Amino acid sequence: MIGVVLWSDPQTAKAVFWCEDQGDFAYYSGSDMVFGDKMRLVAGDLVEFQIDVKDNLRTAVCAKLVAHQRYRGVQERLRASAAGGVEKDAAEEE
Repeated sequence: MIGVVLWSDPQTAKAVFWCEDQGDFAYYSGSDMVFGDKMRLVAGDLVEFQIDVKDNLRTAVCAKLVAHQRYRGVQERLRASAAGGVEKDAAEEE
């Protein structure tokens, strides 16, 4: 599966991924959050991973970094959308 990192905390080695199938988020934890020369997963990274489902909780496993910061600013865009900012911008363009 392909997804985007929405949130990560390198100190606790945890992250939340949005998944391409539009299903529930996938929760990721593991010491393998470091890729390459100490590059850590951060919000906006594009990742590839497998899904493990247990007790209705989707867990991401075997995550691989596809593109660092491919969707930079995703958190801000989601906040703006939740506040109606994205819809307002689209209406202003018409």
